[in-house]
Amino acid sequence: MKVEVQWKKLVKPSVPTPSDRQKWKLTSMDELQMPKLWRYVEDNGCFIDCNDLGVEFVHAKVDGQIDQLLHGDPDMDLLDHLSQFPTNMVGNPLVVIQVNTFECGGSAVALRSTHKIGDVYTMAMFINSWATACRVKASTVANWPPPRIIGSKELIMSRFRFSGDAILKLKALARVDAKDSMAKNFQPSRVEVVSALLSRALVNIDRYKHGEGRTFAVYMTFNLREKINLTIPANSCGNFFAMIFGRSGQPVSGKRNLEFNGMVNIIHNMISDAKTKYATVVDREEFCSMVGNSIAEFVETASSSEDCTIAFSSWCRFGLHEIDFWWGRPVLVSNISLNLRSIFLVDDEEGRGIDAWTTTSEDEMTLLKQDPDILAFTS
Repeated sequence: MKVEVQWKKLVKPSVPTPSDRQKWKLTSMDELQMPKLWRYVEDNGCFIDCNDLGVEFVHAKVDGQIDQLLHGDPDMDLLDHLSQFPTNMVGNPLVVIQVNTFECGGSAVALRSTHKIGDVYTMAMFINSWATACRVKASTVANWPPPRIIGSKELIMSRFRFSGDAILKLKALARVDAKDSMAKNFQPSRVEVVSALLSRALVNIDRYKHGEGRTFAVYMTFNLREKINLTIPANSCGNFFAMIFGRSGQPVSGKRNLEFNGMVNIIHNMISDAKTKYATVVDREEFCSMVGNSIAEFVETASSSEDCTIAFSSWCRFGLHEIDFWWGRPVLVSNISLNLRSIFLVDDEEGRGIDAWTTTSEDEMTLLKQDPDILAFTS
């Protein structure tokens, strides 16, 4: 499908930015992120220049039907054209909103922003506040500016849909496989069982490809809002997440496949331990150091070929399916593909299931789609 930009403009703020808030230096957490009304300036240090030039608003026309987007495997080229973004951040808008109109009258609203000014939770709050303002001409806005805490293979993307009923079956399976003493009280979450099933399949694929067992590391973004002992509002904008991980103690080898309940335990303990660790932090510098180290370790591990690395980002319970501009709620919420093997977990329309937007190499994707457990629990 052809996407043709009809027009674009800069939407400026209704109230000028106060002079004492026009320049915001990036914290060490922000500077570790991947390269709204703001500009990014790289001069005498990195900072956000709140010069009120505005966010870029783009309207585009799509030569096709929206059904072609909603059904089947995602067209990565199309998704990229539905949400274009400047490759050079310096001097350009840090937020771009693109409204795409299809021939049938359907619309796709795309929002892209640099990770240096906020995480996905920030983006979800921003667009939900905007949609609320459109409906009722008033909103509970996100808390901006944020509290300052100093301190080569071609990839393809596919969506694996886990219904609410399928997830209930996975939870029951995890409890059945748990030790008798744990089974009664063991309540794995939706994210844990879906992540475990996909991780297990990818670890087994990795062993098949390499002909021997390798240690594996499962990484996941961890939203820190309401999980730390520091005074940070729950609706704060900015980068308030860490990378948490679970590792195998030894290489996965032999003819036996990795057990599902074993992977569930690794991911469940990873999340539980992170909650405990970050809940005890009371010093801001220590907090910033812990977060920075977690991201730096992920970057180092992901760049290495020694381990089988699997990266998850959960967007569940971020309210992305509640965004309503008075047109009704969205029927599809997705991300674009990254140049990294990764899995993004998003609530389905009903809020009970999960869509796993998975980016891997083409040969891994072929094997993943043939995995008997993936086939049994997805649609």
